Amino acid sequence: MSEDPGPTLSERAPYLKPDDAARALARRLLGESRHAALATVTMPDGQPLATRVALSTLPSGDVVLLLSDLSEHSRALASHPRASLLVGHTAPGDGLRQPRLTLRGHVVRLVPGADEARARARYLARLPEAALYADFADFACYSLTIVDGLLNAGFARAHRLDRADLCRDPSPEMEARESAIIRHMNEDHPDSLSRIIASQRTTDQTNWRIATLDPLGFEALSDTGDLVRIDFAQAVVEPEGYRHAFVRLVKEARTKQARAKP
Repeated sequence: MSEDPGPTLSERAPYLKPDDAARALARRLLGESRHAALATVTMPDGQPLATRVALSTLPSGDVVLLLSDLSEHSRALASHPRASLLVGHTAPGDGLRQPRLTLRGHVVRLVPGADEARARARYLARLPEAALYADFADFACYSLTIVDGLLNAGFARAHRLDRADLCRDPSPEMEARESAIIRHMNEDHPDSLSRIIASQRTTDQTNWRIATLDPLGFEALSDTGDLVRIDFAQAVVEPEGYRHAFVRLVKEARTKQARAKP
C-alpha cells in the first residue's frame, strides 16, 4: 500500500499566491542551475541524506539526473523514490537573501529507449563536460517528476508552487521537431539569438547556442560556458508556434535596444 502524500505544498498557508513573475523566477533558477542539492532517504534506517548532483531538464520541465550506481543516493532512490532538490545561485553577501527553489517529486530510473536517449541528449547538451563519464557502465539517467515546489524569492517573498506552475507537457509533434528547431536557430540565426540574450541579460558574451528547448522557453550556453534561461512571452502549443515565439523575442529585443540609444 502506498503512503498518502498528504496535501501539496500549495494547499498549505500562509504563502504568497504564485504570479507570473514568481513562475518565471522559478523556471530561471532551475534552468540556469547546473548543480543542485539532492535530498533522499536511506534504507533501511530511514535517515535523510543530502548530496550534490548535476542536472538538466526534460521538455516538460521535469528534471534529468545522471547518477552512478555506486553512489549512496542511487541506492537510496532504489528503495525510496521520493526526493527533493534545492537549486539557486550564490552571490557575495547573505546567502539567505538569495532566491532559491526547492522541488519535491518522484525519481525513476529511465530504461534504455527513446525516452532515455532524449533525456541523455538534453543532459549532455546542457552539461557537455559530462560526456567524459556519461557512458561509464555504472551511470544511468533518472527523471525527477515534479510534484510541487517552494520558491523563496527573498525576504517575505515565499511562494508555494504546484506542478502546473513549473511544467508544461509538449505534444509528441513538438518533441519530434525540437532538435531541428534548435539546429535552425543555432546555425541560421546566431545573431538573433545573441540579440535576444543581450536584451535580457547583462553580458559581454556574443557567441551563444541553444542547448535545450521547451514550450515555455529555452536555455542557451555561451562559448565560455555561461548558461541562461529565456522565457517566451507565452507558451508554445504547436511546432509552428516556436517560430512566432522567437520572432516576437527578436522584435522585443530590437525595440528595447532602440530605446536604449541616446
